[in-house]
Amino acid sequence: MLKNRVVHGVLTMAGALVLVVGATGTASAADTTLTLKRSGHTLGTMTHLDPDPDTFRVCDKRADGHSVTGKLYMYTAGWQLKETKSDGGDAGCDYFDYNVVPYVAKYMMKLCRTGTDICVQKEFTED
Repeated sequence: MLKNRVVHGVLTMAGALVLVVGATGTASAADTTLTLKRSGHTLGTMTHLDPDPDTFRVCDKRADGHSVTGKLYMYTAGWQLKETKSDGGDAGCDYFDYNVVPYVAKYMMKLCRTGTDICVQKEFTED
């Protein structure tokens, strides 16, 4: 009986560790969204829409005279800028396509309020 409790406890702890490690890893690419906020207000979003072709949507969410700029980087011997798209001053969002290669490279989306240092970023890989 005691042996069963010990085994059960060890398995429970191992399962919890797997969940914690999995949750802190890099994000999978499927429909990854960045949200840029300042003082509780959403300034903009950048979303990777996974179905081929891979599409990235950049949206300015505030009509305040500032735009947002989304950038896509790929890591191969250092971060290399692959695409840039800004949105602001019009209705709707702006888009760009970029073929994200599965299992080959690490990518990073970065969204900034144009002309400021207010940014958010997220690394991902496509499985």
